Amino acid sequence: MAIPQLIFLDTNVYLIGAIEPESPEGIILRSLGWQVPNNQAATVLISEELIDQIARVAKRLKNKDLSGEIISRIWQNLKVSYVQIDNFELAKMEALGVIPREDVGVYLTAKTGQADCFVSANHKLIKVLAQKTGEFESLTPSEFVKKYIN
Repeated sequence: MAIPQLIFLDTNVYLIGAIEPESPEGIILRSLGWQVPNNQAATVLISEELIDQIARVAKRLKNKDLSGEIISRIWQNLKVSYVQIDNFELAKMEALGVIPREDVGVYLTAKTGQADCFVSANHKLIKVLAQKTGEFESLTPSEFVKKYIN
């Protein structure tokens, strides 16, 4: 099956994939050009919210060098589409309470960027997105690898 052309990778995919290259997350990143840019790869959607989350969490997990390396590889090696999130829409979604507050920004990145597929190791978020919105395919990294890479 052909890999979706517009993919949103959640923060955890970048972090786990960078730290554990043989994990499903690492396999996804590699297939998208993480180590060597790949012209055939799908486009990943990013936003200021996603970059901020990666920077914040990577510093907590390891150090600022990891955060810089991940962000640098995203910009240099992956085919990216930058999405601008509307602050009014963000506030409106947070108020609705359908999606956990800390995940609204990443959800809106995928929605605004018209993602074909949302990939996250956050099972709770995947379940909410799949059941409540149905706007795009929502998969865990393992499911994505099984369906599109293997």
